[in-house]
Parts: sequence; C-alpha cells; structure tokens
Amino acid sequence: MLSLIRGQTSVGRSVYRVATIAVRNASGGPEIDKKQALYGDYHYRESIERGRQSYTKANVLTALGLSGLVAGIYFYSLKAVRQEDYSDIPMPPEPSAEQKSKYESADK
Repeated sequence: MLSLIRGQTSVGRSVYRVATIAVRNASGGPEIDKKQALYGDYHYRESIERGRQSYTKANVLTALGLSGLVAGIYFYSLKAVRQEDYSDIPMPPEPSAEQKSKYESADK
C-alpha cells in the first residue's frame, strides 16, 4: 500500500507522510511531534527561505530603528534626571535633638 502512495504527486506526499507516521506509531516507533508530521523532513525549506528573504531586510531595519528609539529615550531620560538639581522641591527642616533622641530610643 505504501509503495502505491509513494508514486503519487505532491498531494500524495502528505498522504504518504501521514501513512508512514501511522505505521511507525502503530509499530511502537518513536513519537512524532505535530511540526514534523506537518512539514516532514523540510523538503520545502528552500522555498520557504526564499519567500522570507524579501522580509528579512525590512525586519532588520525595523528592529534597529525601534532599538535606537528605545535607547535614545532611555539615555535622554537619564541625562535629564542627572541635570536636575531638585531646587524646586522644599526640603524639610533638620530634626531637633529632642526628635533625634525620640527616634533613637524607639529603635531600641
């Protein structure tokens, strides 16, 4: 039966793979995961990679652009915070000796 299925066209290839997987699993062979069952031994890998080549350059440029934007915002934020002297924020008065002794005795 498998030899007849092998002679068929590309549609028959998927039937052959499913039949082979069923025979392997029925005979106690190694378990086949879903990805391997769908794509087999990656006969179409070259065509898939050719199809993805047109997107590779755009994806790399997009990733570099987004990374540059994020890094720019991050370093600008660090620079802006470093320049701040916080003079507009009122500082509380220094605690008196009585308050210091009160807090020190509370810690013990």
